[in-house]
Amino acid sequence: MIKVGHDLSDAEIEQRYSALAGTLALPPYFYPAVAAFAAHHSPPAVLDVGCGNGDLLLALATRYPAGLLVGTEISRARATTASARLGTRATVLQTRGALPFAERSFTLIVLTEVLEHLKEPVALLRGLRRLLAPAGRLVLSAPNSDAYPGWRFVARLAERSNRPAPLLLHMLPFEHPLKTRQPIDTVLAHGETLALLRAAGLIPIRISGREALPFLFALPGFRGLAFRQPWLRPALDQLFTSAGLLRACYRIFYECRHDDAP
Repeated sequence: MIKVGHDLSDAEIEQRYSALAGTLALPPYFYPAVAAFAAHHSPPAVLDVGCGNGDLLLALATRYPAGLLVGTEISRARATTASARLGTRATVLQTRGALPFAERSFTLIVLTEVLEHLKEPVALLRGLRRLLAPAGRLVLSAPNSDAYPGWRFVARLAERSNRPAPLLLHMLPFEHPLKTRQPIDTVLAHGETLALLRAAGLIPIRISGREALPFLFALPGFRGLAFRQPWLRPALDQLFTSAGLLRACYRIFYECRHDDAP
């Protein structure tokens, strides 16, 4: 794994995320897609870990208006924003370190685009496993560097240049030190994420890929095509997932259960 920012203190990480509070965003499709991925559940208690500005909680509040919704966020500024946006629909806590909840208290836990920003991802996953109700599910998303074939060779070329060409940066995963805007980041591949889940005692029971062929759609001409034909990317994602070609998808959604769950 290639890492950046793992030497920062938690306080430094929180400060830097607060400084970026209004500038970090995921594609418009993302949060509705995560909510839809978990939609076959009817959970009365949902925890969103690393809830950011509250976008996913807003999508979940629409689906579960009567549910208990809780979000946690390391950045005080982002937690404040999320709380203001959600009002009484969810409780948002600014937390650093251990999560202040009772064991087995949530039927659905979501962890989206957070795993790669953790110093000790297995420790957090084990903690979340303890918070899951016996038949609860953990839904998470993580980036997949395998979707950028040959990125290590491209990275070596880019590292030799004082000003890497934009085309070279297009061919790198967003988590690479030359490309990331996050205070702390890790270049993860699909197989590495699966290994982290197994080490935490979590078993994936459903996996789905998103953003197939990201290096292609990052190019100006193809990016324009994707915007003009909004059906194209979801159709490709479905095709690649159905064919088991998850390694070609940049974002991967996982639904997991306890390794001792029924």
